[in-house]
Amino acid sequence: MKKIALVFVLFLTLTLSACVVDGGSENDSFDETSSIKVYTRDTSSGTRDGFMSGIGFSAAAKDDSILVPGFITAGNAEQVSAVQTDPYAIGYVSLSTLNTQLFKGLYFEGVAPTEENVLNGTYKLSRNFNYMLRDDYSVYGNDAVAYEQLSKAFIAYMSSTEGLASIAQAGGIVDLTSGQPWETVKAQFPICGQDNSAYTLKIGGSDSVEKIATEISPDFSAKCGNVVPQHNHTGSSNAYKGLNGSNAAINDALSIHVGFASREFTAQEPALVTGRVAVDAIVAIVHLDNPLTSITASELKRIYSGEVTNWSVFF
Repeated sequence: MKKIALVFVLFLTLTLSACVVDGGSENDSFDETSSIKVYTRDTSSGTRDGFMSGIGFSAAAKDDSILVPGFITAGNAEQVSAVQTDPYAIGYVSLSTLNTQLFKGLYFEGVAPTEENVLNGTYKLSRNFNYMLRDDYSVYGNDAVAYEQLSKAFIAYMSSTEGLASIAQAGGIVDLTSGQPWETVKAQFPICGQDNSAYTLKIGGSDSVEKIATEISPDFSAKCGNVVPQHNHTGSSNAYKGLNGSNAAINDALSIHVGFASREFTAQEPALVTGRVAVDAIVAIVHLDNPLTSITASELKRIYSGEVTNWSVFF
């Protein structure tokens, strides 16, 4: 009997030991002595601003020189691709981009990256998605009033019952009970009752908000006279530049009517009309084979500053 009990205890101990790695699965193919390949967004990115600020490394939001040597600058899609193919890569993306079937989103300070945890305030690595409109529509001549009304109608649609549902569908975190039906809101925008198929509404700025913007725009078009939405999302900085800054001229390739930023607008980016679209979280991501499941702000700062360059530190 004692031998049986001893065998059972040994079996149970080994089983529990195996479950500690990767939350329940052992992965012998991951070389824990390998160097960490660090991915980051460029200095114009609102996602980078939110991430670096959230991990206590805000100086790195606009300064590449203090990042780990050999870091790789990549956009949202490129980082997703990198962590799917490279077991030793680490990056960060918007929560709306997270796909746990293809790559792993790490817990932050022990809290899972979920919408519920963002709304209840326990997941701290979060930021706002914001919008901006033009101050001056006179550059459009005879079409100035139309473009102003269409731009404002688009913003109003985002806060309608239907618009909020589309934002949530695209991964934005919103209060679904806060909106009114579009039929009620539309009364303030009579332009939506006419044929607008001759107008092209240019939408741009943050590529982190692109999924939300492209989810909303077809529905808005159908409900506002078939205005033609056109998307060109090149980064949060272009929200201001394409509307009220250096790229605002109507013949500029980056000129837009509605701009989004995945960060707060700065004092150097003034506008008469700004607001919040939704709340989002930023998630540190790694390959599915990486045994790591949770990380802290301090650990992320050590990785991105170059203080820690090898995965063995975490295991």
